[in-house]
Amino acid sequence: MISIKKYTEKLNNIWDDFIFKSNNGTIFHTQLFLNYHQNKKFINHSLLFFDKKTLLAVLPAAIIQNNKKILHSHPGASFGGIVYNQNLSFATYNNIIFCLEQYCLDNKFDRIKLINTPNIYHQTKDDSLNYLLQWRGFIQKEAYISHYLRNDFQKDTLSLLNKRKQRYIKNIVQKKTFSHVINKNFDLFYPILLESKKLFKTTPTHSLEELLILKERFSQKIHLLLFYQNKTVVGGSVMFFTTHKTALIFYNAINPKHRQEHLATYQLYQCMRFAKKNNKKILDFGVSHNPETKNPLNPKFSLIQFKEHFNTKGVLRIVYEKKING
Repeated sequence: MISIKKYTEKLNNIWDDFIFKSNNGTIFHTQLFLNYHQNKKFINHSLLFFDKKTLLAVLPAAIIQNNKKILHSHPGASFGGIVYNQNLSFATYNNIIFCLEQYCLDNKFDRIKLINTPNIYHQTKDDSLNYLLQWRGFIQKEAYISHYLRNDFQKDTLSLLNKRKQRYIKNIVQKKTFSHVINKNFDLFYPILLESKKLFKTTPTHSLEELLILKERFSQKIHLLLFYQNKTVVGGSVMFFTTHKTALIFYNAINPKHRQEHLATYQLYQCMRFAKKNNKKILDFGVSHNPETKNPLNPKFSLIQFKEHFNTKGVLRIVYEKKING
């Protein structure tokens, strides 16, 4: 029989150890990452699922209270959902979901909302959980499109780009238009990130202070590639090493004055090289939507086409929701 424990700080080590051994956990799901927030606007309500003393799964979650009381995938992570052990049976997945529903009934939650980890982050791909969520009445409320590159370690990185992008890169390298350093001066990068987000009427997910905290906590897993023209900072990319085989480009920002010099292309190319150098098989380029439009889930076709020039393919981030009470 599966039992559920609400997360407390006493379970911190058990939780984080489990994440790195799980089938679909990333650094986003560790409590070390989740508790970095300076101004918490939510109540952590993460859960652990046990079979006797064996930890089977965890759910990074929080209470979101508007008109309804919602158990929501933790807002501090880009995605989450149920993080589970490797080699679970179909029946065990089903029992985990059943126990989650019963827990929410008992604790007067109105809804459950899960943002599942995309399958590119799975150690072993298994769609059992997705199937069972839908079978048990969870509705797909939203879907985000991200694009990823599967690194080919047998090929030169430049050869993965389309011909036009290859010419841009060769020209930049030949003329030494830009240079870059790694893990220096987040404070020089952040003003460029702010200006870049303003163009799309958005703000960065993280404050500068939060980025510095995360870099200190994950010194070997979060990296800044800072780009210069002569001695002036013109752009930067922040990469998260999400698992031992995957990486995510969380921010890629440039000074708009250098747009015509193909700086954004050069930055992504260097991210690809950096990921490959660190043996990352998968590089996630992030979601491609129009947050400034009436429907923020509208795909941004120009950005998607740009990413496809780097030999990327689409992958979904799916949001499931189920009404529990009422």
